[in-house]
Amino acid sequence: MRFNPSFLLFLTFFVSNAQSKQIQVVDTLSSKPIPYATVHFSNNRGLITDEAGYFELVPEQVLINDSLFVSSMGYDRLAVDLKELKDSILYVMPEAIALDNVILTNKNYTTEKILSLAKDRLEQNYSTDYSKKRLFHKSVYSQNITRVNIDKYKSSIVELNRALVDSFLQYMPRTNKYTTETLAYYAGNFEEDNQKINLIKARQTYDKGDELYESLQEGLGDILKENLKPNSYFKVKSGFFFGGDMDITGLEEADSTDLNQLKEFEKKEAARKLEEQENFAKYRKKNIAGLYSELFFADNSDLNVLDKPNRYTFSEPELTLEGNDLNYIIRYRPKGREDFEGTLHINSEDFGVTRLDFKNVKSLFKLKLLGVTIDQNQKEGRMMFSKNKNNQYTLTYLQIKKGSVFSLDRPLKFIEKNKFVKGRRKQNQVSMRLDFAVSSQSQYELRVFDYEPIDEATFEAMEEKNEVLPKYYDTFTTNFWEEF
Repeated sequence: MRFNPSFLLFLTFFVSNAQSKQIQVVDTLSSKPIPYATVHFSNNRGLITDEAGYFELVPEQVLINDSLFVSSMGYDRLAVDLKELKDSILYVMPEAIALDNVILTNKNYTTEKILSLAKDRLEQNYSTDYSKKRLFHKSVYSQNITRVNIDKYKSSIVELNRALVDSFLQYMPRTNKYTTETLAYYAGNFEEDNQKINLIKARQTYDKGDELYESLQEGLGDILKENLKPNSYFKVKSGFFFGGDMDITGLEEADSTDLNQLKEFEKKEAARKLEEQENFAKYRKKNIAGLYSELFFADNSDLNVLDKPNRYTFSEPELTLEGNDLNYIIRYRPKGREDFEGTLHINSEDFGVTRLDFKNVKSLFKLKLLGVTIDQNQKEGRMMFSKNKNNQYTLTYLQIKKGSVFSLDRPLKFIEKNKFVKGRRKQNQVSMRLDFAVSSQSQYELRVFDYEPIDEATFEAMEEKNEVLPKYYDTFTTNFWEEF
């Protein structure tokens, strides 16, 4: 059972092999990296550095940009000529005197007025129509088993004794983490079913949790099947929670005395795994569509700070220069039952939201029922936008982290049943009480490189051809862009 979670900017000097180059932005005095610094090109497109201060440039960016600009609050603005760039580190000087910025302007708007203008211009500033994009999608899933105890253990099967169970618990890995990275062409609008994807490249680290689950399932399954009587099968029972018995997948079909049936079962399992691989593109598409639905202007988004401003308290607006734009920065916190706090960056000319940061202030969902506890305790991230050729804002960067805790404290019974014998008969039975807890985190990242508005006819004419499957690695030892 699974419980589900850098602004790469492109700057590089063309080397002979035309590979991308990774650059780090650091503090000149302390030599510490500067995370989430804003980087803009001369054409006003840009992203931000990652948590370690890195960003990355693919070669074609040099052809269309002659300079870049690095800015971060508390630091002097840095301008760099791309043709002169040869180092992999950019040093940014802290501001000499830590004083509040003083900007002379006739834009004397209140927070209420700025938010009202931003809301009124949402339809003008953002498009939800059809578009085609080239993007990078990354997902990182991590899991940590924080508690697993088994007591009141009884078994009528000698091989399934308490010592065997304890050995499983002793050697069972408690942590697991794997990463998937995908480069793709993605098209559609903001309707859930109007999406198409064509994968370019993908890679993935091994999901060791699945390997562990499969090995344990295989070991326990072999023992159970070896002790089955002819025409018998095992079922699992957990009191009223399941509302009765529940078949263990596969065991009800596998007669330990029928080799042909076992081979057929193994064949079905192999086909199932192949189907999962073929659905890789479909799952990526669904995940990307889900991330786009998180945008603050999407229907049913959790981020209703502009739509329901009366439910939040706001700071006074602060004017600051970000890249070539003068932006208002406004912090927000919920008044009552809303879930998120964060920061809005709003352009002072057209009142488009160029960046939105958010973080939950309380658990988003809690359930405690019949020994099962679910706590969705984390959701945070940031989204950044820049203007396209139609002078509308489109997503260029999105990062979201989600975390949850799942625990189970329930009795379990494995009971042998017979398909043909009526009435009661002596049966094998394994019973226990399982106390289990796991915390999980999912992290998602989108970086949009190319954006092109299209019409519905163009979208309908596009074909999905996905023969790409991820290449698997123990760990990623190369940069995604150098690899692909």
